[in-house]
Amino acid sequence: MKRLIVVDVDGTLTDEKGNIHSRVVKKLEELRDAGYDVILSSGNGYAILVGLAYYLPVKRFVIAENGGVIGYRKDMKILGNPSIALKAREKILKLKGDIIVESWQNRYRIVDLAFRPKPGTLSLEEAYKVIQCLLEDEKEVRVENSGWAIHVRDASIDKGKGLLATCLSLGYDVKEAIAIGDSITDLSMFKVAGFSIAVANSPEILKRAASFVTVSSYHEGFIEAANYILKNF
Repeated sequence: MKRLIVVDVDGTLTDEKGNIHSRVVKKLEELRDAGYDVILSSGNGYAILVGLAYYLPVKRFVIAENGGVIGYRKDMKILGNPSIALKAREKILKLKGDIIVESWQNRYRIVDLAFRPKPGTLSLEEAYKVIQCLLEDEKEVRVENSGWAIHVRDASIDKGKGLLATCLSLGYDVKEAIAIGDSITDLSMFKVAGFSIAVANSPEILKRAASFVTVSSYHEGFIEAANYILKNF
């Protein structure tokens, strides 16, 4: 069985503007050719990740919506309860729709819904605190700030659960898996993977949980992480 690498997308594979560079694609090819299966794990919607997995040199299987949906194309498994996020969405837009807007992806999302502050109002962190406060009595809801958007979903679901379900589905040993990420949403994945790498732009809480922290940030950090794996595993 090939060894598994699970990697976040935004802020890990991408630069700070969200671009995926040709050097990243080349490094993904090197990992594939060295015998690794690379699976994308992201807060992005399922359809977005499936499209990326089709065009990039990675395994055609994804962990989408922060662990809420896994699979590839029609072979999809929903792990969380979609109604929880939908109920929260209704409350957010009804009470805070003047300062909070939903992601354009939400019409395609299932378990995890994403929100951002309306331009010219709040910072992303301020918007996170507004939504967190609004939903603090909703114990079944998880609210997270990925650094790119505010994510709202079933509290029982996270990337770690998505990774465990993926390993069970495909036959990987999770303790042999390597996780690479940059956000608080990757913390649960780091806790269950056998080895974890945080890129330098990660928050301190993620760096403390990581087995290894890169010197470089964003996509350069991923390239450094891949080189570390190729040299040491």
